[in-house]
Amino acid sequence: MDNTKIIKTGLVGWPVEHSLSPAIHNGAFKKLSLFWRYDLYPASPENFEKIIENMKTELEGFNITYPYKEKILSRLDEIDSIASSVGAVNCAKKEKGKWLGTNTDASGFLKALKEDINPHNKNIFIVGCGGAAKAAAFALASASARKIFLKDIDETKAEELRKRLNKFAPALPVVKSSSFSELKNCDILINATPLGMSDDKIPVPADFLHNNLYVFECIYNRETPLLEEASRKGLRRQNGLNMLVYQAADSFTFWTGTRAPVELMKNIAAG
Repeated sequence: MDNTKIIKTGLVGWPVEHSLSPAIHNGAFKKLSLFWRYDLYPASPENFEKIIENMKTELEGFNITYPYKEKILSRLDEIDSIASSVGAVNCAKKEKGKWLGTNTDASGFLKALKEDINPHNKNIFIVGCGGAAKAAAFALASASARKIFLKDIDETKAEELRKRLNKFAPALPVVKSSSFSELKNCDILINATPLGMSDDKIPVPADFLHNNLYVFECIYNRETPLLEEASRKGLRRQNGLNMLVYQAADSFTFWTGTRAPVELMKNIAAG
């Protein structure tokens, strides 16, 4: 009888049923013969506190997704410098009895983007200013973007992110946009809103998608209206699948201390 203890990890968010993360991580654990398991932990807002406390008792590490990447900050013992700068945590682990949070969305986003386009000295327009946008914005700042435009239906969130970025990279011009007019002078568009995830809404009016624009859609589980419109216009584009894989790979290494099998994880995610 095999009494090997299974080390438990997982994903908390709402909703999470669509997530590819269990397949990606469990496939990687199996490949490297690690006795680890990754499960889903759906947490409605009213159950979030209880589920997080249970996870902290039973798990050795976990990912955090929408809408809890900022809410989780106060539930952890320590936040590393990356997560502290970004202001959002998507990955946590138990270390010496304490829970440490980091952000692998930032590194995952940048690795995925650079497969297609280098953001160095580029003008970039980000729609949405939540957890994913924060990670993208800080990654772009660290990659020496020329200028970043921020737009969110909640102008307070956009202003808070603008101020946070200015502290992190004082020399980087960051503009809070009230319209999409600045998009005509941008090289890269990033959709970090949930629009298109489960509806037919497009976060940017199609008329603003110009010929020299590269479109990055953080959503990965479907062909969104934004991606469809980018294709119709012949624009270079990418969905969030490689961002998902790279952040998963960095999470995997953060927990296990072992280099992740990235190509295998990509193949699993691609189906």
